[in-house]
Amino acid sequence: MGRKMFVAFVSWMMFAFAFLYSIIVTVAWWKGELAAGPWEWLWIGLLPVWVFVYFRYYSIFRPGCRACLPPEDKPTGQRLGPRAP
Repeated sequence: MGRKMFVAFVSWMMFAFAFLYSIIVTVAWWKGELAAGPWEWLWIGLLPVWVFVYFRYYSIFRPGCRACLPPEDKPTGQRLGPRAP
């Protein structure tokens, strides 16, 4: 289990650094601070791919995300407050 978590962590870190570097290169090119060569165009072209990967696998907008739902193992209980039944 430890090796699997390590691989997942390293993969996430590589993705995060590549995503941030693509943003840095794209913004520098957009501002005119960078003359884009072949490597810069690669990072600029990969930015939409990184955005897709982020929204598909890491964000709360991914399919099947349950981050905003209440836990299933705990009952909702009674509502307390002035509008309680």
